[in-house]
Amino acid sequence: MEKKIRISIRFFGSLIDLSKSRIIELEPGVNQTIKDCIERLGVPHTEVYFITLNGMFVKFNKIVEDGEEYFVYPDCDLEIPEEYILTPKYIGEPKFILDIHLGGLARYLRMLGIYADFGVIEDEKIIEKATNEDLIILTKDRIMLKNSEVKYGYIVRSDNPKQQLIEVSRRYKLKNRFNPFTRCIVCNGRLLPIEKSKIIDKIPEKVKELYDEFAICSECEKVYWGGTHYEKMIKFIEEIRKNV
Repeated sequence: MEKKIRISIRFFGSLIDLSKSRIIELEPGVNQTIKDCIERLGVPHTEVYFITLNGMFVKFNKIVEDGEEYFVYPDCDLEIPEEYILTPKYIGEPKFILDIHLGGLARYLRMLGIYADFGVIEDEKIIEKATNEDLIILTKDRIMLKNSEVKYGYIVRSDNPKQQLIEVSRRYKLKNRFNPFTRCIVCNGRLLPIEKSKIIDKIPEKVKELYDEFAICSECEKVYWGGTHYEKMIKFIEEIRKNV
């Protein structure tokens, strides 16, 4: 009779949000890697920064053995030997692609000047685009991030767009990268200043009378100007800055 294998996995930090328990015991079966076990518990590999076993670093391809206890850690600022960093830190200005369920978050990120690709529906297309363009996938879909081709990805925990913005801003340290009103909320294109005379036929009569400064999207050519909505967004951004 085949001997059963029993191991325990202890999760730390934000990973507990996904595993729903700090310590989990399971019987993984034979020839299972620690990566298989972790993802089986609902934690995608993209969320795991490093793993230890008896105080020693291990890689995702470690075959688990009976009686072992693994410690699994999220992204952090600890100095880890490079060969044991399981999900590399994103280098440079973070650029995101969001799944179809995160439209509100996409608009907020764009409002703050953060690159946020949105509108691709199929998971395979999102993964392909993220891979080709070196984008971070933001999603509510754990299965998508378990795909071995995904390099950078994060499961957005909150269901509220405002809280999602705070969450993602903290996770990727976006506060110092905020550059409000430089991207089109509709299409993610860059906003460029434009003379009033060049878009006079694209704006309402009342706007012509009240405003003199305008911007236009370099991609979809949507025209932007100040107003009460602008003042509300300024207050919203100030609140976000205080919370990230």
